[in-house]
Amino acid sequence: MKKDLLKANTGRILIESHRGAEGLAPENSWAALKLGSESSADFLETDVQLSRDGVAFLRHNYTLPDGRWCSSVPWAELKAITIEDEPLPLLEDLLVWAREGDLCLSLDLKVGFMPERRLVKEVLRLLERTQTQAHVMLISWDHVELLRIKLSRPDLTTRVLIRGRLVEYADFLKHTRADAVSFTYGVVRLSDVEQVHHAGVAVNLSEMWRPDFETVKDLDVDMVSWSDPNEARKMLGQ
Repeated sequence: MKKDLLKANTGRILIESHRGAEGLAPENSWAALKLGSESSADFLETDVQLSRDGVAFLRHNYTLPDGRWCSSVPWAELKAITIEDEPLPLLEDLLVWAREGDLCLSLDLKVGFMPERRLVKEVLRLLERTQTQAHVMLISWDHVELLRIKLSRPDLTTRVLIRGRLVEYADFLKHTRADAVSFTYGVVRLSDVEQVHHAGVAVNLSEMWRPDFETVKDLDVDMVSWSDPNEARKMLGQ
């Protein structure tokens, strides 16, 4: 990974611009991604889906506005769809753009409702094709998929998403081999963050539904996800 994730090394809290920059433009759109980049966010977070014919593209919801599953529609149809007047970006185009702009991405792999490894296999192929492995952190709720990635490609950076508190973090991190953990706002305590840091793993605070940046500071996390990176920087005093 091009960036060091730990606050102990960077000296500040990194800012991850959520869904491109959904507070500034339609989520996961080129407009949002470019605004997030212009704000100098440390990471641009976006969601990755797979079409019926195996094309990786950006969208958060598993379904389209008309109710069809994203994974059931071929790319030839998907590329003609606009949502809030924005087309669905291709992952490959995003990776090339990130490489050329020396940007870092957090790719949320939407692996649900499809055969295991199908999306991951295509994402790994595109990372190799575009030579963007150092620009990307792969994140998911599916810890099994992330472990498989880490076992086959230990050079790649992974982040596990957690909703709720675990009883024992050391064993969990040992088994997942993750480089970072995302905790959910309101369901994390300083002691949890300290346990993760003790294992040498970075902590992201996500799903924050109000600008509570004092809690971000108090928890001593390494990274925070927010919809408007400009606002996050101002509230963090950076």
